[in-house]
Amino acid sequence: MLAAQDINISAAATTLYQLSEDERIQQECEAREDYLLREQDLADRIAEREQIIAEREQTIAEQQQALADKDNEIARLKELLAEKAK
Repeated sequence: MLAAQDINISAAATTLYQLSEDERIQQECEAREDYLLREQDLADRIAEREQIIAEREQTIAEQQQALADKDNEIARLKELLAEKAK
């Protein structure tokens, strides 16, 4: 009511409203920026873990191949022993 009666109070009230609105918008922008930073950090951590998993899967595949090669060598040596035993 007072603001409606006095132009100076009305102008001050309008300025205060605009400032509080600007602050709210700034807080919303900061919250969005924080959210985006957290999302990027999460995406980076996921990418790092996926890389670690890929490297470990490659190591497992190499070890499985080495085991298969050794199993083949053992089978070949067993055949040689069986032939010599005859």
